[in-house]
Amino acid sequence: MKLKTWFLLLIIFEACKDKYMPNIKYPATGFLVVEGYINSGKDSTMIYLSRTSGLDSIQIFSESGAQVEVQSEQGASYPLSEQKGGRYAVDQLPIDPAQKYRLHIKTSNGKEYLSDLSEVKISPPIDSINWKTGTDLVTIYVSTHDDLKKSVYYQWSFEETWQYSSPYISNYIFDPQDPKRDSLNLVPRLDAVVYNTCWLNNQSANINIGSSASLNADVIHEFPLQTISYDGSNRLVNRYSILVKQTVLSKDGYEWKQKLKKNTEELGSIFDAQPSETGGNVHCITDPTEQVIGFIGCSSQTERRIFINRYELPNVFVLTGFENCSVDSVDVKKIRDIFSSGYEWVIDLIYKGNRITGVTGAPSGCIDCRVKGGVNIKPSFW
Repeated sequence: MKLKTWFLLLIIFEACKDKYMPNIKYPATGFLVVEGYINSGKDSTMIYLSRTSGLDSIQIFSESGAQVEVQSEQGASYPLSEQKGGRYAVDQLPIDPAQKYRLHIKTSNGKEYLSDLSEVKISPPIDSINWKTGTDLVTIYVSTHDDLKKSVYYQWSFEETWQYSSPYISNYIFDPQDPKRDSLNLVPRLDAVVYNTCWLNNQSANINIGSSASLNADVIHEFPLQTISYDGSNRLVNRYSILVKQTVLSKDGYEWKQKLKKNTEELGSIFDAQPSETGGNVHCITDPTEQVIGFIGCSSQTERRIFINRYELPNVFVLTGFENCSVDSVDVKKIRDIFSSGYEWVIDLIYKGNRITGVTGAPSGCIDCRVKGGVNIKPSFW
């Protein structure tokens, strides 16, 4: 999970009639927030740096201009390249599982930060991703195990992708600016179907962690990862896919994630835990009194993808997102007036004999699937 909502761990909490006022010295430049982990596998390492703006604000500012590098305990150094939006990345690192690693950061104002040295964790394969239907939702589960009993503490993130289609196809373009068109200013649309089907993506936001520490075996069986209601989104209207990514945490890293999860996801009533300072394992070495938000570990990542098709679900109502769409007919004499005020997508022509008497149309949101936020390019894995 991104720590963009970390400020919730410092909010003013209503409990009975007394307000909880966090006794925290807030730096003028805000707290540095460090997200990500050192990837010991084949994928790249991505670190996100940002800075908070205040206890009474939800704004987060990207930290640009920093020098970021991964360091080994034997002195090797691997610099990360700055990307957009406070992202710093490096391709696959030559990680030695026998060594420990840490992150070194030097910000543009000259301050330096170090994470604690972390041992390398190896994520076992994901055994399965399965799903079960309920009366009003689908629940997705992840299962894994480690015969060597070296994992114990797990974290999962996921990426969702789903396909949806708009209910209508526009077969004509209304183009009043082109003098070459006929008096109706209509021309056949050669790429009509490309606007009909889209794919939308979403990334997990919550902290999904699980542990087998209290069990005799290092086994996680059907950890509930995601729920999707039939009428709460259009994820299940056609075809849905979820890519689950698994990493292994250290005991300290797991406990830190637990604390962060409570502070960001489980506040809301007088029976919930009070917000607390989380800190982490990243420290400012030029100013030891400065608090830094973040925990950097070192782990490989394993992943697994599944698909859910609409025909596999019960025969229940599934929200499409186009429930309010309908087709209107427009008289030929009113085409220019009507389509210049929002009905820019012509569906088809209306004929009386050989004469065009009007057209059918709908708003672009009912025809162009991209209006819903998706893209009309099929993913390579689809």
